[in-house]
Amino acid sequence: MFEKPFYNFLYSLFVVLITAAFCSYFNGAAMNGFYPQIKVSEFTPPNIYFSVVWGVLYILLVLAFDLVLNSEKKQLVRPAATIFILNMFLQVLWCFVFFYNAQFLAGFTVLVILDVVTLMMIYMFYRIRKLAGLMLIPYFLWLMFATFLNWAVVELNGTAFIM
Repeated sequence: MFEKPFYNFLYSLFVVLITAAFCSYFNGAAMNGFYPQIKVSEFTPPNIYFSVVWGVLYILLVLAFDLVLNSEKKQLVRPAATIFILNMFLQVLWCFVFFYNAQFLAGFTVLVILDVVTLMMIYMFYRIRKLAGLMLIPYFLWLMFATFLNWAVVELNGTAFIM
């Protein structure tokens, strides 16, 4: 994308940090609002684990995206960057729908779409730089776990939290 690799790294960092900031804001609203009142799966880890895991995953996302942006396979970079931005948007949208608006079934729907887009992103990244694709596997596995937990919330609480 950019001529200088350092600018690609800054761009990767910026995109992921913006995503993390929005997601953190929406999550925080839920933790201080409805979330403590709902039933969750017995497999839901304590809240502190989510911060740690997401911290690691965001680092992997920055590094994988940076590897792709600095690839010599220029014809593949723009579509991969587009799917990455879409992925980050869907991540924010899920946090907004599920955590900020307490719409559990709609959140599950967004999360399933995010899962599919993530698989596409892994495939595209792997074609450009194998390591970049492999670095996204923990992210995908965590999203699958989140999908399971989101569905459990739907099953235990209904489609939405009524305030």
